[in-house]
Amino acid sequence: MSPYKICFLSSMHPPKDKRVFDKEAVSLVQAGFAVAHLCPGNPSESGVDRGVRIRTYTRPAGIKERLMQLLMLYRMAREEDADVYHCNEADSWGVGVALRLLRGKRCVFDVHEHYPSTFAQSRFPIWLQPAVAGAVRLVFRVLTPFTDRIVLAKRSVADDFHTDPAKKVLVQNYTPLSGLNFAAAAHADVAKESYTLVHLGLFSKMRGWPQVLDAMALMQHKNLRLLVIGEINDGSRDEFQQQVQLLGLADRVSQLDWMPFDQAFAHLLQADIGLIAFQPGVQNHVYAMPHKMFDYMAAGLAVMLPEFAVEVAPVVKESRCGVLIDSGDPHDIAAKLDALLTDPAAMQAMGQRGREAVKQHYNWEAEATRLVSMYKEMEQFK
Repeated sequence: MSPYKICFLSSMHPPKDKRVFDKEAVSLVQAGFAVAHLCPGNPSESGVDRGVRIRTYTRPAGIKERLMQLLMLYRMAREEDADVYHCNEADSWGVGVALRLLRGKRCVFDVHEHYPSTFAQSRFPIWLQPAVAGAVRLVFRVLTPFTDRIVLAKRSVADDFHTDPAKKVLVQNYTPLSGLNFAAAAHADVAKESYTLVHLGLFSKMRGWPQVLDAMALMQHKNLRLLVIGEINDGSRDEFQQQVQLLGLADRVSQLDWMPFDQAFAHLLQADIGLIAFQPGVQNHVYAMPHKMFDYMAAGLAVMLPEFAVEVAPVVKESRCGVLIDSGDPHDIAAKLDALLTDPAAMQAMGQRGREAVKQHYNWEAEATRLVSMYKEMEQFK
């Protein structure tokens, strides 16, 4: 018999997306499944990588073109003739449901974020947002009965899907244990001349760079530098650099462009504190499950993140691996940073506890077991 074939459908996620490709698709290949990923990208990105067959199509430029591209995605998916279609966005989920209704295929929806609030807050005025969020939930109620499994990247998104609990599978976005292979010898020196606060991934005003820079200027300890690894993606890069100069932080702030994860992780190993500074007022920030936090923990960093983050703040409390902040208040951020630098041994102990927590609980290998088990169960009833 040919192996059970799983086809990932993406309308927005790139070919080598960290969750979709590196974690889920590769893990399923390793478990013996045939896996394809249909996604937007350059033609040069098509091919086979780590056993996953990647087929790309031209990335849509706007909402109208994105809707047109869904027809292309449907045609490509039909050509694959897979046993099951694993959908990574709300619109690609619609494609998966169409394949189920028209072709008798199985459909899985992988829920990465809190879609009702994200869609409403990103596109509509405040007074209309509750109605829009309600409309999105109504669409979900229509599509869910035609979906064989709902994969949840975090617990907080489960309530939007009214179905048999047995159809919901929690597969959280934790970091792979492989990162621990070169984390073991990090942070040997407790007392140092300078310390590094690192922010990994996309940075923007809504992700807190104005508050973080203000906090850096307010701190009593001036031997902390900020390293930003990744893009400032909201068009405020020039403003960011101007504010660095205005606050006299030119010798304490540096920025590196996006790089492969193994290179970025090597920088994490040289840092001391891992930062997440999502700003209040955005519902998706409340429910966020940022995988960078677990990367920080795996690298042995003390973590710093908003106290309102309901998915990850409990992890910090339970693991005692960092501090929670009022991310909208530069004075609170400054005070928490000063407290960490006042006691470097305690800060290092936080990092060590975080790394051990990742090793024992918060790792992708444990989550992948649930994903593989789900597909093996579906394969039995092929």
